[in-house]
Amino acid sequence: MAEDLGLAEDIEVMDRLVDVASKHAVDAGCGSGMLARALVKRGARVTAFEPEPGQAEINRQNLAGGAIEFHETGAEAMPCADASIDVVFFSKSLHHVPTDLMEKALQEAMRVLKSGSGMLYVLEPEVGGTHTELMLPFHNESAARAAARAILKKVAEPCFDAAREIHFHNRRSYENYETFVDQVGGYGFNAYDRSDVDTLVVKALFEAGRCDEGYRFEQPMRVNLFKGLRGRRHDLTAP
Repeated sequence: MAEDLGLAEDIEVMDRLVDVASKHAVDAGCGSGMLARALVKRGARVTAFEPEPGQAEINRQNLAGGAIEFHETGAEAMPCADASIDVVFFSKSLHHVPTDLMEKALQEAMRVLKSGSGMLYVLEPEVGGTHTELMLPFHNESAARAAARAILKKVAEPCFDAAREIHFHNRRSYENYETFVDQVGGYGFNAYDRSDVDTLVVKALFEAGRCDEGYRFEQPMRVNLFKGLRGRRHDLTAP
């Protein structure tokens, strides 16, 4: 049965579910490295990778050295040895993996995880909520998010001893419309640009989020947490 934690921040939920101290973690599709840095602060050693060339170039400068090892690559080709990783994180990144590579990405995660103790932590935005509605006119991820969920059930779930599904929701706040357009229109990993965001339709949806503190929107989130990898997986055959 799914659990619901109510209003919470992503990192707060992770802290409640996983202890990463002294663990070797993978941050698959790390973006700017926010999660990777948070994991290091909690005592983890991190291998992070990002396939988008522009962000990867920035990461080579900002994530170099220390407890983070960065690579420019996709999740379907993890630069890690077999059975060497304690926990693999896909933090809002699995649905960004091309659909035809999602199985391979999960296959790779199970290859690099330690048998018996390996954990897979997948954080995904749900379809629904006022923030999703705000994004839909220029960025409809419904099919990609559904594909990511289906592939977890097909590929990952049969290969672990325990599976949990945890729901919660974020509040996304913006000072004004221009701030929203600047922020969302600047994401380099999506197939839209500022002109797609800054439209009358989107502005009307944005105005519906007005509150005393500015503009606020709700985003449902889901964590699928898998523990206890049942041996090393080099194929997609369930045990």
